[in-house]
Amino acid sequence: MRLMRPTKKYESQWRKAVAEFRSDSKSIKVWESLGDPDDIDVVARNAKLHSQGKNLPKGWVPYDLYWLMDGEELVGLVSLRHRLCADLMERGGHIGAEIVPSKRGKGYGSKLPGLLAPKFKALGIKRILVTSFDDNALSYRIIEKNGARLKDKVTAKGENKLSRRYWITTSKWKKPKAKK
Repeated sequence: MRLMRPTKKYESQWRKAVAEFRSDSKSIKVWESLGDPDDIDVVARNAKLHSQGKNLPKGWVPYDLYWLMDGEELVGLVSLRHRLCADLMERGGHIGAEIVPSKRGKGYGSKLPGLLAPKFKALGIKRILVTSFDDNALSYRIIEKNGARLKDKVTAKGENKLSRRYWITTSKWKKPKAKK
């Protein structure tokens, strides 16, 4: 398992993931900022610019977009936000993650914290906010399994459901063990 930046090399994997998300009627918010998801060159270019804080949509903060890879297969998308704004303090936090629909429930989300810890360390971020909607038990169980403690529940601006907020220090996260 590894995180990697979007690249043309895995365009076929990207297209497969996009097709699955679309058939699942899932809208990935990060797509809205990257441009046409069917154009891998635009996606990779905008992901790089956004990481540098350039060409960001209004109200967005710089973030790194990673593909979660299992061998040569793209199994998820992860955005690591460099800082928090008021909106992200209520919902979103430092991490946005989506697992490809056919790969959900297979433990990929549980391995993300260990992969992300060195990325946060490189950015100088030691304490992070992780959020989950209160009705997404799969998500918040992964968060809790990885050592986070519930701080509180809030109703985010513009939402009609509760968001759980957790703070955790990344030093508690362990890198996932390699498959045997």
